[in-house]
Amino acid sequence: MRLLLVHQGFTSPQNAGGTRHYELAKRIVDRGHDVTIVASDLAYLTGERAEGCRGLMTEQDLDGVRILRAYTYPSLHSSYMGRVWSFLSFMITSFWASMKSGPVDLVVATTPPIFQAFSTWLVAAIRRKPFLLEVRDLWPEFAIDIGLLKNPILIFVARRLETFLYGRATHIVVNSPAYRDYLLERGIRSEKVSFIPNGVDPKMFESISAGDFRQEFGLEEKYLVVYAGALGMANDIDTILNAADILKNDPEIHIAIAGDGKERQRLIDRANQMELSNVTFAGPRAKTEMPSVLATTDVCVATLKNIPMFRTTYPNKIFDYMAAAKPTVLAIDGVIREVVEAAQGGIFAQPGDPQAIADAISRLKNHPDEAQQMGRAARDYVGRHFNRDEHAEALLALINRMVSDESRQPATRTKDSKQAGFYSSYGKRILDVSLCLPACLLLLPLYISIAIAVRLLLGRPVLFRQERPGLYGRPFELLKFRTMSDQTDEQGELLPDAMRLGRFGRFLRSTSLDELPELWNILKGDMSLVGPRPLLMRYLTRYNATQFRRHEVKPGLTGWAQVNGRNAIDWETKLALDVEYVDRFSLAGDLWILLLTIAKVLTRNDISTQGHATAPEFRGAETTTEHSDAPTPEEESEKGFAKAL
Repeated sequence: MRLLLVHQGFTSPQNAGGTRHYELAKRIVDRGHDVTIVASDLAYLTGERAEGCRGLMTEQDLDGVRILRAYTYPSLHSSYMGRVWSFLSFMITSFWASMKSGPVDLVVATTPPIFQAFSTWLVAAIRRKPFLLEVRDLWPEFAIDIGLLKNPILIFVARRLETFLYGRATHIVVNSPAYRDYLLERGIRSEKVSFIPNGVDPKMFESISAGDFRQEFGLEEKYLVVYAGALGMANDIDTILNAADILKNDPEIHIAIAGDGKERQRLIDRANQMELSNVTFAGPRAKTEMPSVLATTDVCVATLKNIPMFRTTYPNKIFDYMAAAKPTVLAIDGVIREVVEAAQGGIFAQPGDPQAIADAISRLKNHPDEAQQMGRAARDYVGRHFNRDEHAEALLALINRMVSDESRQPATRTKDSKQAGFYSSYGKRILDVSLCLPACLLLLPLYISIAIAVRLLLGRPVLFRQERPGLYGRPFELLKFRTMSDQTDEQGELLPDAMRLGRFGRFLRSTSLDELPELWNILKGDMSLVGPRPLLMRYLTRYNATQFRRHEVKPGLTGWAQVNGRNAIDWETKLALDVEYVDRFSLAGDLWILLLTIAKVLTRNDISTQGHATAPEFRGAETTTEHSDAPTPEEESEKGFAKAL
């Protein structure tokens, strides 16, 4: 597979700034694919021209990732209009470079800036390739909220361009859950939007010794507070300077600001005017330097201006702070606050409030044990929930299913293509309706009896409703009979699932009676009688590319994995069985699975090793580099499926 990404602000680890796209591209290349990135020949934070760049385009190789550096007019940090000219120049040269980049299978644009996204869409349209749009910030809403964009005509044009791109994108990926909500409110279909968050490579911050950052600025004996990131209007560094002014009376505390941007010189001048001897501007630092810089730090701070739209963002720097096991003083509200508080990895300070920031820094200084515990908790949490390896797998799975409709066709059908095509397109739906409709009528007395029992024994609501992924991961509302009570502990928190699943609930689950309302999902067309079971929405980002293929057919009431162990088998085997079903399903196979399901339910065999209690959490695909002569789960499932049929 050949991937083309256009990103003016692309940053390599040897430069300052976020390296999300390098880290994702490197992982995709390591999995055997080709990635070409069209980037500016100017560093986005500093405005300096990249080494070796000359002419309209310069080709570079970065750890196997092909980089095409397109000429950009050097006015990025001169003024607002200078930025616009810089964006427009790259829009033109990036289009030229993209058209000369060679064969591609999928074109990816990222925004902001939005200008490059428009030219990238044009490349995809001309080449007739799928167009994936990544939304990293909600532009132009951020620019409007912060006051950069005020002209009503420009606002109108910007919003029209935004709407145009959302409508033309084959698919949209966002890096914050709040961005997904924003797009849905704009009328974008939920199945068109995927969430792959900002994150970090935890291995980059493992076994890192402190560098000479303290010695470089003579801060060996100081309690060191670091801000690392962009110095722009949105970053609200003035509030950090005001906090430093409050902290001047504590000679042990020193604040280092490592970064660059349009506001840097103004901030340096202001710090000098305020006579802030406890503030050092350390300049931009390459991403490769950041682990050793943060290793010397006692506490990190993050700020953004206190505007509503900034409550929707996941700033990159905070994941670096957490991976470095440093407590964060967070002066940003919204979704990133939820992350830090869930990790118990820092202290929230009201945005724009220097006194709150100063108080939080003093508290961490005076309680070092608490600060260290926050750092350890942050590192553990970010490693489990925001690992770049998992994000690369999720992105690759998304790209794989976008690249070609042919990839969605089973490669190992045992029936001829005409018969398989008829059953896939029409026969499966005919079978679902012809069996479900009379079943619903015959089972109506049983429905009523179970509903009354649930109401009397477990209370309201009688039905359990939850969003689950359907065909190609599109969400739908799953219906089941309720099986758990609302029991809480002394603090009012719900007890664990296994404790709320009483005798009656276990009976419903072991007999599969709790799943009878799913017949309505089948009649509606959200599900099929036979197919992979619909799991949780949050698992979508945890599958590898192969496992994601389980969503190439509608989810089922029962399936090949269900009749081969259900919850008694491990996740790897279960998902391999699901994918095997996708590759081999047929009318005969579905009828056989339905007969096996009836037998399993009646005998209660092969249901679960724990009496069919709640299945354990699926944490993600396990990978190994060791060679083994033992058959893989996929090979075992293929043999089993072929033998059964």
